[in-house]
Amino acid sequence: MKIFKILLISVLITSCGKKETTKVIVEPDTPTIITETTYNAMGAYFNSDSEENIILSWSEEIDTLKTAVLKFKIYNTITNKFGKVITVTPSVGMQLHQESMAKVAKNSKGVLYAIFRFKEKNPKRRFAGSIYYSISENEGKTWSPKRKLVEEVGAVSQSFYDVELLPDGELGLCWLDSRKLEKDKDGSTLYFAKSNSNLGFLNEKPIAGSTCQCCRTDIFVTTNNTINVGFRNISEGSIRDMYRTVSKDNGETFSNPVPMGKDNWKIDGCPHTGPSLADNSKELAVTWFTGAASGIGIFFKKLTDEISMYENKVLITGVGKHPQMVALPNENYYIVYEDFYKVENQTYNNIVLHTIKSDGTETQKVLSAYNTKNDHVVLKKINNNSLLVAWVTYVNNISKIVTTKINL
Repeated sequence: MKIFKILLISVLITSCGKKETTKVIVEPDTPTIITETTYNAMGAYFNSDSEENIILSWSEEIDTLKTAVLKFKIYNTITNKFGKVITVTPSVGMQLHQESMAKVAKNSKGVLYAIFRFKEKNPKRRFAGSIYYSISENEGKTWSPKRKLVEEVGAVSQSFYDVELLPDGELGLCWLDSRKLEKDKDGSTLYFAKSNSNLGFLNEKPIAGSTCQCCRTDIFVTTNNTINVGFRNISEGSIRDMYRTVSKDNGETFSNPVPMGKDNWKIDGCPHTGPSLADNSKELAVTWFTGAASGIGIFFKKLTDEISMYENKVLITGVGKHPQMVALPNENYYIVYEDFYKVENQTYNNIVLHTIKSDGTETQKVLSAYNTKNDHVVLKKINNNSLLVAWVTYVNNISKIVTTKINL
């Protein structure tokens, strides 16, 4: 590994003016590769169970035909160790996707839900496919036959889903659906459903219309038990900015969607990058990527009722993509993303941990090895003093999942 240390001062431009921010780039930690096969692995995703153990899931090819399967392992936050790899056998043949990645979650009764997508040929929709799920009641030893999430005739395609443990101990699932809530508008419809113990996902409902068709969605539960669902919306003129809808009754009803910022990004296509929400017990915040003419890059902003939804966004980086964020009770926000740079006309991607401290100062730490290619990083809180980070790296053109523990 090439060792490097750089200290630099940069100026970040915000909607409120200029702010000097110290950014420190230090020698990267050594990540651990957890997929040692000769086939591609991608789509790392974190979830937590009711006992605060962390579930790391990913998608992996298992043969030369590129047949994919969902795998996961559980990280014990007391011992700081991963358990054995568990394979979700009903997922064999599923779709590999970095933004619409397969996922595993557990409700408070200990029932595991594995969620994945299969491509399906359809003359009306080029990228058609259906979401399926399988259930295990014995820690992944055996799985139910896969079940189709949406059985309705005419429901051509579902994708870009997220799942989260809700305050009542059940799992909330959101996804983008081809069924039109607003038939005169472009885009998909955002749907929501809940698990019912071991009975599956029930009582689906549309909660937003006219959503960007191919951007990651995000379910986040705040410390006051409010469910937030973030997504990229399509408004008049093909403007694709970030919105959210909230529920204060465990997903029974949702508010009308509201914007989380106003980039005015007009694009006749899908960016394949969605929002990430986090709550430090004091305030909710969001980070996202935009390619708007008013400013390209990853931005951060706090979401409070007192501040206009159209102001006070902070530029994190102008050359990054796919941000994900957590917050801790120390009131710091931690954002990870892939940053692009060139060396002798060769493009590489650093995985960066960007900290926004409670006093307003910011630091950066590079987590990946220099002069390597990396992407689609995710992170999860281990405790109030450490984070678990995972991403995709490339070794001899084979994609692999790597993890590292960050002590704060």
